[in-house]
Amino acid sequence: MKTKEILEEATKLASGQRQIDYGDKTENHTNIARLWTAYLEYTITAHDVAILMCLLKVARTKLGAISKDTYMDMSAYSAIAGEIKFNEPKEECEGTRRGRETLEYIKGLNKNVG
Repeated sequence: MKTKEILEEATKLASGQRQIDYGDKTENHTNIARLWTAYLEYTITAHDVAILMCLLKVARTKLGAISKDTYMDMSAYSAIAGEIKFNEPKEECEGTRRGRETLEYIKGLNKNVG
């Protein structure tokens, strides 16, 4: 099996019938994250779920029979993790936050002057 074939199959897995069967990938992984968070009493994100599922597939390569499905699933979970991560709202860095707050403060002062 060639790399291209694995990636093509992974694409079908991530956006084909499984999308129809299980719904939106991000929403599904978010639901799993909520359940895992409740069970573990530790915050898990949708991105964490996809990465952890990838690691589950990696673990399967260490034991038992090697399956092409394992590698396709790893590729699919990796792609899902990337999709989730790059669609997350960007966090505001400390410098940007302070700059924004300072600007808002100054604008508030200017309103009181005029």
